Amino acid sequence: MAMASKKNELAKNTLIIFLGRFCTQFLTFFLLPLYTSILSSTEYGTVDLITTYVSLVVPIITLQVEMGIFRELIDNRNKLNEEQKIISSGLWNVFIQFLICLIMYVLISFIIKIPFSTYIALNVFATMVSNLFLQISRGFGDNSSYSIGSTIAGVGTILFNIIFLILFKMGVEGMLLSTVIANMLAAVYLFFRTKLYKYIKVSAIKKSISKKILKYSLPLVPNGLIWWIINVSDRTIVSIFLGTAANGIYAISNKFSSALIQVYNVFNLSWTESASIHINDADRDQFFTSTFNDIIKLFSSICILIIGALPIIFNWLINKNYNDAYMYVPILLLGMMFNIIVSFIGCIYVAKKKTKEIAVTSFWSGVINIVINLLLINVIGIYAAAISTAIAFAVMSIYRIMDVQKYVKLKVNLKLVLALIVLFIIECVIYYIKVIPLSIFNCLILMVILVKLNKNFLIAIINQVKKRVPLKSKA
Repeated sequence: MAMASKKNELAKNTLIIFLGRFCTQFLTFFLLPLYTSILSSTEYGTVDLITTYVSLVVPIITLQVEMGIFRELIDNRNKLNEEQKIISSGLWNVFIQFLICLIMYVLISFIIKIPFSTYIALNVFATMVSNLFLQISRGFGDNSSYSIGSTIAGVGTILFNIIFLILFKMGVEGMLLSTVIANMLAAVYLFFRTKLYKYIKVSAIKKSISKKILKYSLPLVPNGLIWWIINVSDRTIVSIFLGTAANGIYAISNKFSSALIQVYNVFNLSWTESASIHINDADRDQFFTSTFNDIIKLFSSICILIIGALPIIFNWLINKNYNDAYMYVPILLLGMMFNIIVSFIGCIYVAKKKTKEIAVTSFWSGVINIVINLLLINVIGIYAAAISTAIAFAVMSIYRIMDVQKYVKLKVNLKLVLALIVLFIIECVIYYIKVIPLSIFNCLILMVILVKLNKNFLIAIINQVKKRVPLKSKA
């Protein structure tokens, strides 16, 4: 397949997923005023902490089998017997694993009182099932179903949040219940939309397939733990040393960097598939290098634009009780840029089925994050969590760029990177000065620069939109 065709294929899949998830991310972002006005910083910190722990527990329970199913389905598309064996064997693994963990959880609940224990268990189950079915639809190459399923989960969570928070005044319980209901609705949709019932057969469960899936997925578990350490230990350490109210402030700071990584994750879903399909092509190095530099350029531009716009819109989006969150945003955005590089290269390891190396390249970054956080938390407060995250992802991204060269020869456009660094520093200075007229003028200039910088990408997206929504000619 020619380079242009590969990029068109990648752009098409990204657009499908983006259209399905953009509305959700947009609404979530602009509902921050609702959440921060109804919930106290302590309540918001509690919800954030529970959600964070659910994101940790689910991959441990499933042993990342959903990713193993996804990867095996890519290699066996349109082979009904093989697809049945992969899905049936994988789901059987997860069922047994969940049952064991549920029994342990119930026993522990009798000994230790866990706040919101029922809601936590339901969230784990709903998230696990939803994730499994979403990855299966991706494995089929059905990105439209994946997109719609994600939209149901996201929009459903938002709608139920509004109902439970405003009408029923349920607070923390309402937000947790919203996630459960929305994820189960998404799972039901995907079950019938992908006709999953045709692929689940007891006779198709094969021990050899189960072992093959686990061999691929097991190394992803420690990597998931390390990812959690880097992303999530910050919240735990902040809560322990500074209190849940401080974690609420930190959680709001993270919303902007989370928005950046969520936008990237839309691309990453289609990139994982493209990388796996084209990893052995003759022009692999050229394709991967070109895509890598395009992604650095695009997402650095988004990062810089967020920093440029926030002085103008921050007080509109965030309740004044959370004003302290403003100080940490640029550092966290920088950390997420390094996270994007880490995730991009991680897809190459996935494509090569070198999942053990994903864990190896993550380990020391996790150690660095915790050490820096613990050393500085009592000295500089919340800044310690933001700085430790940025440094940890920076170390991991540099290591992976060097390590991945044995599989794909990635060439970084150093002139581009240097220009982006200079622009980032300038925007940070304007950000912390926070003079609104200057920020407005800066944003206008910045948009012109960034549009020109990403002109080719924007043209490609516009062309894809035209193909999917053809303009009607006038009679």
